Amino acid sequence: MRLRTCLSNWAWIASVISALGLTSTAAAQDEDLLEDGSVLQSGSSSSAAAREGAAFLLLPTGARASAMGGAVTAMRGWGEGVIWNPAGIAALEGRRFLVNHSENAFDTKTDVLSLILPTEKFGTLGLTYYLVDFGKLDNTDEQGRVQGNISFRNQEFLLTYSGRLGGGLEGGVNYKLIQLIYRCDGLCPEQRSFTRTSHAFDFGLIYGDMGGLPLTVGGSIRHLGFALRGGTESDLLPTRVRVGAAYEALSSFTADSVFTLILAVDVEDRVRGFGNPDVMVGSEFSVLHRFFLRAGYAFVDTGASGAALGLGLTYDWFFVDLSRGFDEISSATGEESIQVSFGVIF
Repeated sequence: MRLRTCLSNWAWIASVISALGLTSTAAAQDEDLLEDGSVLQSGSSSSAAAREGAAFLLLPTGARASAMGGAVTAMRGWGEGVIWNPAGIAALEGRRFLVNHSENAFDTKTDVLSLILPTEKFGTLGLTYYLVDFGKLDNTDEQGRVQGNISFRNQEFLLTYSGRLGGGLEGGVNYKLIQLIYRCDGLCPEQRSFTRTSHAFDFGLIYGDMGGLPLTVGGSIRHLGFALRGGTESDLLPTRVRVGAAYEALSSFTADSVFTLILAVDVEDRVRGFGNPDVMVGSEFSVLHRFFLRAGYAFVDTGASGAALGLGLTYDWFFVDLSRGFDEISSATGEESIQVSFGVIF
């Protein structure tokens, strides 16, 4: 059967990503499937990092955030904050519907749909769906006829609440349903469909009352929840703690708001195996708060370090953002990492 050859290709993909240090959950699952058609224990290593599943949760998501290298924990009043720091939507004005699409190495596609609803009395509410699609593989016989196919999808549903806590402090929380789905349609010898599920929370804070300084600081703990279970496997979620700061660099030199420049830095570390932090730096230059130029760099231990650039446009009821990543995976595969975000304000 051709299926085993196709799965070998996925194992090669897994080895490339693993060599760069960023584990692809779906690819890693397929590598285990090669042994005897069953899913092997992936959580048996004594290393905390090796026991972590759902690596898709660590992918950079959102064109604005990606363009700034992921240094966005202290950013206020923006919709993509539901993914990075739920406190970031507390100061958001106007209801918003956001769409994000990205295409990465190995034809991996990512989509995010998010509805943000600020209220006058009850804070800000959010509903988000996040999908990572690793594509399909055909199972063909010796004559090349398609007998079936297998697909790999990771998805996350988020419910968000964020509000002002007083004294310049804002807070937020996400509840998340996380699923890793392996599906076989048709004939897939020795393979079976399965879904691995977990429940988790994100907690975030942002503080902006710094005695007149144009500075905000923020912190979050993300993916804090139950082990990812399914079949005979049980993997820990990639729980991370992050702190960041954002500084409006031009506010001391000009009284108007024609030009603004935000400089930001984040530091992130594992909750398990604490002591080897990643650093992200980013910048955003804007004209009239309508035209945006962004740049950032992620110094991450996983091997996915790299620069990013982005553009943005906001006008009345809509906004659009673009980003282009120059990380090590893109360099190794020769495939571009591009994200597009679009939103409407109503």
